[in-house]
Amino acid sequence: MAASDTARATIRDMTTATTPLRELLAEAFPDATELEVQDRTGGGDHFQVIVSSPRFAGLSLVEQHRLVYAALERPLADGTIHELRISTKGP
Repeated sequence: MAASDTARATIRDMTTATTPLRELLAEAFPDATELEVQDRTGGGDHFQVIVSSPRFAGLSLVEQHRLVYAALERPLADGTIHELRISTKGP
């Protein structure tokens, strides 16, 4: 397999791993002004999520993160997510 084919396969795998998480977050935060999910290691179980939403207005950082954890409850419970880094921003 050529290097460019390997790179394409890695990008495709990362997109496949992040898509379900992105969909869950988009459903939970339909008003999000920024929503990003990164597969940090390429293994499909270590993620970085960034969510900016007016829904976070007036909430503490802990409360904001609890909302993200709630949105990702299923993949956290079934082991799809082994490690999760969260960055949230309010308005």
